[in-house]
Amino acid sequence: MAAPWYTRRMVRSYAVILPVAVLAACGGRRAAVAPPAPPTGDLLVVNARIHGAPAGADALLAERGIIRAVGPAAVLREKVPSTATLLDANGALVLPGFHDAHIHMLGGGLSLGQVDLFAATTMADTLKAVKAFADAHPALPWVQGRGWQYGIVPDGKFPTRADLDSVVPDRPVFLRAYDGHTGWANSAALNAAGITAETVDPPEGRIAREADGKTPEGALLEGAQGRMMEAVPAPDRAAKLAALERAARELRSLGMTSVDEIAPGAETFSLLDELDRRGRLPLRVTVSLPLNGDLAAYAVLRDAHRGPRVGFGFLKGFVDGVIESRMAWMLEPYAGSTERGTPALPPEKLDPLVERAHAAGFPVALHAIGDAAVRASLDAYEKAQRAHPAQHPRHRVEHIECVHPDDMPRFARLGVVASMQPFHANPGGPNPDEGVWSRNLGAARLPRTFAWKSLRDAGAVLAFGTDWPVMSANPLWGLAVAVTRRDANGDPKDGWNAHQALSWDDAVRAWTVGSAYAVSREEQVGTLEPGRWADLVVLSPGVDPGVPASLWRGRVVHAVVGGVVN
Repeated sequence: MAAPWYTRRMVRSYAVILPVAVLAACGGRRAAVAPPAPPTGDLLVVNARIHGAPAGADALLAERGIIRAVGPAAVLREKVPSTATLLDANGALVLPGFHDAHIHMLGGGLSLGQVDLFAATTMADTLKAVKAFADAHPALPWVQGRGWQYGIVPDGKFPTRADLDSVVPDRPVFLRAYDGHTGWANSAALNAAGITAETVDPPEGRIAREADGKTPEGALLEGAQGRMMEAVPAPDRAAKLAALERAARELRSLGMTSVDEIAPGAETFSLLDELDRRGRLPLRVTVSLPLNGDLAAYAVLRDAHRGPRVGFGFLKGFVDGVIESRMAWMLEPYAGSTERGTPALPPEKLDPLVERAHAAGFPVALHAIGDAAVRASLDAYEKAQRAHPAQHPRHRVEHIECVHPDDMPRFARLGVVASMQPFHANPGGPNPDEGVWSRNLGAARLPRTFAWKSLRDAGAVLAFGTDWPVMSANPLWGLAVAVTRRDANGDPKDGWNAHQALSWDDAVRAWTVGSAYAVSREEQVGTLEPGRWADLVVLSPGVDPGVPASLWRGRVVHAVVGGVVN
């Protein structure tokens, strides 16, 4: 969940191409999938450049939410039902709908009503934004926000309570870093949470201290945020419903037709169910829940959510933290340090959790950023598979910012999906290795960071997402970084670790069929193949795969879910 830029630092002719090793690891069997019952929608798309279609196929016909044919418009017009919506693509590119494999809808929706710090690159700009928001919302009992960057404080240090006290001294302020792994509080917030010099660090986190080694400085790392989160006023059900609806509309407008929601708890199912009943859920959502939860209760939810809109996804666990704070777990020490990071779930705790989930048929997704965390995740999956070979859930590793070469082939051999977020690797300037992220890792490890191509070449299935609100939810920007390893300004000129860039087809595949495969829906969505659900996006006419810079300027003009146009 880290990004060098924040710290200055497809489908082939309708064929689902998956490595033989992956299918073999799954025993040749597919996991249970939701029944094919998409919403009704008749649609004819014409004047289109359809991704993966043969020459001359410039139209797509969908009936009752299912793609029936792709071919010449002159032929398909003769078959179109009278109830069909006619959609003229104006010569633009048509892709399968984007499927975000890793997103935080509730958090993202809530953040839309908080102070947004993503654009601030200095401490002065950050504090200015906080003060402006606080002044504009005097009735809010707490000022909350997200998006501050580690680079606003030099030399790997953290921002302090005194910084925030200087602009908002009279009420609590709590701001999450862009990656969510570090919180920043003012004095009023620390007092409200009861975080004092006597408060001990939790096992899974750390409280930044002042020079005396006792007084809380204002930064709360990893699990040290837990006590603060208990003090922050919790949104009620109405606020959560509104946040999820805002998030869903935002994501659909950006071209997301399916998402994998990393949910904080089971209530997310009932919230999404309510939106779906009201006809206010414009995309498909698979919901993940915490790995350490009640599997019996999860089984009930799984059985109740096999429909086309709201489905049960996977169980999420955290193996480590982030590289900026040196909480990501590494095989070798960080550059200029003896620290290797501390696992949030060491193997003696991780392995039993993974095994019990695997035995019950639940897919597991493990947050693993450092190469030691990635290895421990793969080890846990391998042990579970050996202990329960009759089960074949599709496990995944999330983020994989640094991976050891010895572990790359293990993804395909074990059938583990590499779930990654390409926009995390946005260089953000001509010198991306000057920031704390790159400096912490050291030059020797940088060539195997965000190693999409190496993993793909080793046979891994890639599933792409955004990690919104950690990063922008715009999949076109993610595609741009994936195929160029450059930012919106074309920096660095030769690309950042350009040997890890993907081809256009591989990048689109990771955003569509790869993500669908990760949740066992590749037979319903992910390709524009007859028989699949009619989930697709129409891009603006100027988007050209041969001109990657056009992806930064382009947009999604139409997002279609089940044949229904937004």
